[in-house]
Amino acid sequence: MLDLKAKLAAAGLVTPEQVAAAERKKAGKPAAKPAAKPAPAAPARPKSGLDVAALKKAGKSEIYDTVRRVVDRTRLDPVGGLPSERAEAFHFPTDKGSLGRLTLEPELHAEIAAGRAAIVAYMSHHGLAHCVVPRALAEDLAEVVPLWLRVCKDHPAAGQLAPPPPPREDRGAKPTQSG
Repeated sequence: MLDLKAKLAAAGLVTPEQVAAAERKKAGKPAAKPAAKPAPAAPARPKSGLDVAALKKAGKSEIYDTVRRVVDRTRLDPVGGLPSERAEAFHFPTDKGSLGRLTLEPELHAEIAAGRAAIVAYMSHHGLAHCVVPRALAEDLAEVVPLWLRVCKDHPAAGQLAPPPPPREDRGAKPTQSG
C-alpha cells in the first residue's frame, strides 16, 4: 500500500523536494540548505571598550567622562606611587608642540617601541593628562579625538599638532607709554 506522500507525488500535488523536506522534518533532521559561502571575516580587532560611533555623536562632557572611565580601567602605567630605580623618562610631543614626559618602567618602553601600547592624552578630573594604554584603545580614541593620540608606532594620527589659534584683533589698543 502506498503512503500519503507517494500518492500526493503521483498526483502531482507535491514535488519530490517537498516530500524529501517533509521526511527530514519528520525524522528531526534540519533541512539541508544550499552551501553558501560565508563572507570572509575581517581580522577581529581587539575590543577597546569604546563605542566609537556613539562617541562621535556625543557631546564633549560625555566624551570626557566615557574616555576617562575606559582609560582608568585599561591604562598600563601605574597611577601614583614611586617609580622603580629602573624607570626612565619617556619624552613625547604634546599637541601644543611642547615636550611632555612620563616616567615609565622598561617593560612599558618596550611595549610602546613595539607598537603594542601607545601614549594618549585624556581629560582627567584635574585637566589634560597623559598615560599609556593598549594600542586598540589608542586607535579608537584617535578616531574620536585625533589630537589625543600622542605616540603610537606607525599610526598616521600620532603626534599631530593643534592648529594655531587665529590672530587676535587689537580692539582699541592703548598706545604704550615710554617713560
